[in-house]
Amino acid sequence: MQPQPTSATAPPEASAPVSGVGRVPASGAAPVPARERRPQAIGVVVHGGRDAARLAASSTALRLARTGIDVVGCRGDDWPADEEAGVDWRHPSAFAEGLDLVVVLGGDGTFLRAAYMARDRGVPLLGVNLGRLGFLSEVELDDLSTALERVVEGDYDVEERMTLAVEVRDAAGAVIGGSWALNEASVERTQSQRLVVLEVFIGRTRLAGIPCDAVICATPTGSTAYAFSARGPVLSPLVDAILLVPVAPHSLFDRTIVIDPREPLLVRPADNTDCVVALDGRESIGVPPGGSVVVTRGETAVRMVRLAPFDFYARVRDKFRLS
Repeated sequence: MQPQPTSATAPPEASAPVSGVGRVPASGAAPVPARERRPQAIGVVVHGGRDAARLAASSTALRLARTGIDVVGCRGDDWPADEEAGVDWRHPSAFAEGLDLVVVLGGDGTFLRAAYMARDRGVPLLGVNLGRLGFLSEVELDDLSTALERVVEGDYDVEERMTLAVEVRDAAGAVIGGSWALNEASVERTQSQRLVVLEVFIGRTRLAGIPCDAVICATPTGSTAYAFSARGPVLSPLVDAILLVPVAPHSLFDRTIVIDPREPLLVRPADNTDCVVALDGRESIGVPPGGSVVVTRGETAVRMVRLAPFDFYARVRDKFRLS
């Protein structure tokens, strides 16, 4: 059966510019210099398993509170909040409500968790790297003090990063689940002892049936994550594309396909095998026998705080130690 594009899978129109904010639209246009208003409420998300992150969260909250900013923490994060900071602890589902910005203290995994809470309310994220690579972070821990000074004054710009919208359908084509991803949506086998044959459709065209462990659908942001470990290409975030990367394919054709985000992408198991679609390593949705996964551009971007013009190629050089 050929996948039929519907209004549910058609890519949404680009959102209108946000007034009063320096930003890089998800389409990759140049940043617009601007000043945010002085933030009134800032959230703090932390990797609770790192002592350095917990201590940095405590000092960040106290410093922000002393400037008159309301500080919000996420329930479940384990960090010692000073009583003077007066932290408002919230459940993850309500964490980002009313926030102007979120400070993320940890690695890329912590950033993705914060993005999951903040994206739908349009709250920008300032990543502070305490992990191994920290591709999504804006500053290192040593630069946190200066970064907070600028944030308090509203001296920062905002960049938008493309996301993926993911629908899971049953054998009859009915939507039974869905979510989104910043890095990637990976359609994976559930039985480790056997390959799965994944049929790939782009638009109305059946491209191939690929015997493999998984197929990764990645954004440019995700090109340096799981897709990179599967030998996919590194893609600038200014490029408007979705990567289709097979994982351990049992095939002579093992190349990445670069897809226009306006082209609906459908992946389904060819032999009614159970599969899952994993989203940024934070969420998995089961794909029933005969079901499929439809991937398109996400309607809402993830917003990232920038304190200086972002140099993607310098980031790649430094993080992968190419020099």
